[in-house]
Amino acid sequence: MKEILERYERNSDPLQIDAVIPRDLEYWSREAAKAKEELDRCHQKNRHMLGEDLSALSLKELEELEQQLDSGLRRVRCRKDQVLRDQIDELTKQECFLREENRRLRSKIPVPKENTEPILDEMNMETREPPSAEIVEKELSLQLNNPTWPDVRFSLRPYQPPPSDTPTANHRPN
Repeated sequence: MKEILERYERNSDPLQIDAVIPRDLEYWSREAAKAKEELDRCHQKNRHMLGEDLSALSLKELEELEQQLDSGLRRVRCRKDQVLRDQIDELTKQECFLREENRRLRSKIPVPKENTEPILDEMNMETREPPSAEIVEKELSLQLNNPTWPDVRFSLRPYQPPPSDTPTANHRPN
């Protein structure tokens, strides 16, 4: 027990504790300086990746940067392709489900009148092409000739794509 007390007295000397504090302070000051330098290097590398502050780089550094950017671009494109393939797979599954649902719902529809049968056959959802303008016009005229509806006039015009400067569904401005 006496030995433990002696060890305690040796280690609890206030002068010795005061000597430890400056050493810890020096250590943490050096660590903070290292961390700041690392942060500055990361900021500089980020600016280089964005194409900024390139004037100080040598030809070798520029080539290395180009290789890094090419490699990163390949990884981004690969990931994008994977995401698009996954979306296509999901949409294909959804399409199959909707086709089956459509078949199920069609089976519940009573047999159509003779004059509308060709229209329904032409608009069969199994084909991926939209019905012709003639078929749409026939269907609309059948629906609009209903005596309980008010007089409605319409005309069909050929499709005209939007002007090229107008954003499309595939290209949206940022």
